[in-house]
Amino acid sequence: MSVDDDGLRRRATASISWVVAERWASRLLSLGVLAILSRVLGPTDFGLISMATAVVALVQVFVDSGFSRALVQRKSLVHLDVSTAFWASVAMSVVLAGGLALCAPFIAALLGEPQLAPVIQALSLSLPLLALSQTPAAMLERDLDFKPLSIRQLIGTVGGALVAIPLALLGFGVWALVAQTVIGALCATIALWASTSWRPSLEFSWTSLRGLWSVGGAILGIDLLDAIQANIDKLVVGAFFDPTTLGYYFLAQRVGTILIELVTSVMSRVSLTTFSRVQDDRQRVDRIFRQLTFAASAVSVPVFGLVAVFAEQIVNGVFGPGWEQAVPILWILAPGWALGAVMYFDRNVLIATEHTRAALILAVVQNAVSIVLVFVFIPFGVLGVAFSRLARFVTWPARLVVLHRLAGVAIGKYLLQIGRAIAAISPFIVLCALLQLTPWANSDHALWTFALPLAGLSLVGYAGVLWLIAGTESRALIARVITDVRRRGRAAE
Repeated sequence: MSVDDDGLRRRATASISWVVAERWASRLLSLGVLAILSRVLGPTDFGLISMATAVVALVQVFVDSGFSRALVQRKSLVHLDVSTAFWASVAMSVVLAGGLALCAPFIAALLGEPQLAPVIQALSLSLPLLALSQTPAAMLERDLDFKPLSIRQLIGTVGGALVAIPLALLGFGVWALVAQTVIGALCATIALWASTSWRPSLEFSWTSLRGLWSVGGAILGIDLLDAIQANIDKLVVGAFFDPTTLGYYFLAQRVGTILIELVTSVMSRVSLTTFSRVQDDRQRVDRIFRQLTFAASAVSVPVFGLVAVFAEQIVNGVFGPGWEQAVPILWILAPGWALGAVMYFDRNVLIATEHTRAALILAVVQNAVSIVLVFVFIPFGVLGVAFSRLARFVTWPARLVVLHRLAGVAIGKYLLQIGRAIAAISPFIVLCALLQLTPWANSDHALWTFALPLAGLSLVGYAGVLWLIAGTESRALIARVITDVRRRGRAAE
């Protein structure tokens, strides 16, 4: 039987189509809403919501406790397992939301921002909403049924935007951003439950919980470490500087977050399920891993390279005056975003092949390094903190060794996939950087008259060069994707 005769590639491709539609629609909408809000609200408002969101994100990890991904990873499930995961998450969320609301004044005092307390208390309402969504979402993901998940995410984004923009225009400040988060989560939860037939039964099993915890516990550890390293920089900037400085940092980082989700979360969302289905066939795991790496590199390397080189035009043109201090932060963060996007699938390979302990150890090492570097570079100001996010990738060689030994990943072929994307875009990045020295770069409406035309031409040239140097396997992947898209387009007609 051909490796694709089980229909996995066809189902994964169909799933990706829905995820692509949702991700691009919701993230572009998020970027548009951010552009509107940044012209109405100030850096201080964004700094406060950034600190509050960072605190909630650390607590949020415990709501799921790794159960949703344990449900996806398992080869076989019974209904009792799923109901147990659901009720455990709901109970945990209620306890955590109450505890967070009570501790909010102490957290705000610790961070030196008394206005932070009510913001944290309001955001704690999102924890039960998250718990209500995690298990049904995991069951849909397990079945590669991403249509309801995509619709749910888009509805949540639209719902949050419809509330946030009027509130911002009416002068509610940071509360417009709070409402965006909570109302968006509520709309997404309602949409998810309306679009799925799964319902929990009134049963709970400690035996099932222990079985889920055998995988979920390690995932919880990884997720907690990830949440710490993903938010430590924002907490440090907020505590050591002020909300206004954090607002500039938040804007730059938010741009990167949206772009990373556009570039990688589509494939990442499908990858765990796909890797789990073929976990016993290491050659197939390696092949799929290389294909995903090539796809991520082919998109992320040029995107973040162009974001860095056109950062000034992007910030001024999209977010308006007053945000210029975010430009150098973008320059520093962009290379790290590109590398992070490429490394997005490492963990899912290890989890899918039942090496969650190794994934946890890697997460411990990388996150320990990340946290230490934040404090090492803080004397250099907010730009030093931004640089620490790039420096944390010094642990990458260790990740490659582990991937090779435990998952059978061919390191040479893996690095070659990334190197091809870098080689293909480099000449165009250099040319654009040189053109930044000309008066053309400083013309009126430079985003539209300079950055976007050059970026478009660069991407066209890059695509041609990449096709020439992609190699047989990668060219076959590109051709297959194009064929699938055309076939689906004809079917839609």
